[in-house]
Amino acid sequence: MMIIRWALLAVLIAASVTAPVAVAQESPVSLRYYGHSFFLLTTGGLRIAIDPYGEIGYPLPTVEGDVVLVTHEHRDHNNVGLVGGARRVLRGLTEGGRDWAKIYERIEGTLLYAVPSFHDDQSGTARGLNSIFVIETGGLRIAHLGDLGQPRLSDGVLRAIGRVDVLMIPVGGAPFTIGAREATEIAAQIRPRLVVPMHYRTAARPDWPGTDERPFLEGKPNVRRLGSHTLTIARDQLPATTQIVVMDWR
Repeated sequence: MMIIRWALLAVLIAASVTAPVAVAQESPVSLRYYGHSFFLLTTGGLRIAIDPYGEIGYPLPTVEGDVVLVTHEHRDHNNVGLVGGARRVLRGLTEGGRDWAKIYERIEGTLLYAVPSFHDDQSGTARGLNSIFVIETGGLRIAHLGDLGQPRLSDGVLRAIGRVDVLMIPVGGAPFTIGAREATEIAAQIRPRLVVPMHYRTAARPDWPGTDERPFLEGKPNVRRLGSHTLTIARDQLPATTQIVVMDWR
């Protein structure tokens, strides 16, 4: 029954995404990385925090935002109280994580919607559900995969996600998310212009059981180590072929 609901929800989202809608004027957006899966996206005057963590080893930053997105209800992704000034919290799962929330909202010209997915490779029976968030703003479509655990995306989910310019994807692997091999395959399915690895071992969490980012990067062309925690993205400056951008969380 859950798989049927999941498929129907993905189809409904895909239909709504392909419907003609007014889009925000093209302008650069800023992406700030705080480590793990925590980002702050700034577009115009709107600040969108994604998956703020709790006490997991990273120093807790001072962050101000307008909207908080939570892909799933684990403590390394749902510390909404860390984000000061937030007037909206959009949670990808319903209370208790029992089902996917239906999210399709436009806030100050920015479209935000959630796409259902699984936290594991067993249709959610091992680690539960996960929501993928897609943000359309400044002429860009940006996707955050949360704690994706399934090794491939179905055609329905790919249609619901749509064209992606910037993809934030977990790469650290077992026992929490997809690892290097699965992330490589899913990035090839989505075919974004920029790939930003996340959710991997760093100096802030040296004993974390997953891997660092290097297995995902191995053998891949067009890898850029940014050397900074902030990336400015403009549609007319996107690379012609997929580029991997490794951001610094410090």
